[in-house]
Amino acid sequence: MVRFSVEVGEGVDDLTRDELARFVVDTLGDGRSWIGRGAGFELVDEGGEFTIIVALPDDVDRMCAPLQTNGRFSCARNGWIAINSLRWFGATDDWPGDLETYRRYLVNHEVGHYIVGAGHDACPGAGQPAPIMMQQTKGLDGCVPNGWVLTDS
Repeated sequence: MVRFSVEVGEGVDDLTRDELARFVVDTLGDGRSWIGRGAGFELVDEGGEFTIIVALPDDVDRMCAPLQTNGRFSCARNGWIAINSLRWFGATDDWPGDLETYRRYLVNHEVGHYIVGAGHDACPGAGQPAPIMMQQTKGLDGCVPNGWVLTDS
């Protein structure tokens, strides 16, 4: 069982800890997420194996160092799954899907890095669902937007 907590970073308006917790628990508890591959998750008040935080870009850059997130990207390291608030609230300029799908992608992608050490995947072919470990923030290369680990369920 993977225990985790959630936080909303200082200066991030329009999102409460309770809203974030509900979204993350709903995402990780869905059979299309990592539980479909045998992982289990439990939300705790604080601590756990990692904390999922939606934070301002400069804060994400600090939490992710020495990775270069450049005020644009998110990461999973140093006890944090640090999600860039610009991505949480606005996806990317060329994201063709809905915001909920993008948020599910953010959670599942970064959790994949943290819990299984998963690397990045490429698009398997035009029109196919993007693998969850594809860097969909950087483009889809012909794939269809996808927020889930398992796409066959």
